[in-house]
Amino acid sequence: MAGVGGIAAIMASWGIGLFEVKEKPLPPNLPVGQSVAAGEWCLRFDRASLSDHLPNGDVIQLGRKAIVLELQATNRTARTSSSFLQSIKLATPVSGVDAWPTAYLLRDRATTTELQPGLPEQIALVWTYPAAEHATAGVRFDVAAKNFKPFDNLYAQPIWTAPHPVGVVELPLAASRPDVSAGDL
Repeated sequence: MAGVGGIAAIMASWGIGLFEVKEKPLPPNLPVGQSVAAGEWCLRFDRASLSDHLPNGDVIQLGRKAIVLELQATNRTARTSSSFLQSIKLATPVSGVDAWPTAYLLRDRATTTELQPGLPEQIALVWTYPAAEHATAGVRFDVAAKNFKPFDNLYAQPIWTAPHPVGVVELPLAASRPDVSAGDL
């Protein structure tokens, strides 16, 4: 009888191992220039470029360049939010790149951390990196979303939770022009 239990345990662990090895499907490629629903946000990816200037016109500190992603973001929630900064991640490996982007409103060239609900905003996300590093001809961004839950388990309040991948956006990098601010290319 002990042999049957041991064989059953081995078969169960083998089955669990096969289940865990199952490959996850790759996230889909998202369209450029079209709005994409990503949980709290509606995003439209327009272009990516390299620049020696920030969107506010300032020159980037000596020895650094920037990857600039221009997009339109619309906050689909009822509250001002900054979660768009966690929704878009630079997935192309560049040594020494900033961990988080700096966001600029293109309409007034000011940095921002939050966007108002229901108002489509043209923004630029900027990641700086050492100028000695060579950027690729294109960049890839991972896009994530959260699910809406009308009542959380602790306070019975609405909450956006459970981040999950929505897809990837691949864009060619426009050439850098040192005399032009990012957002004007």
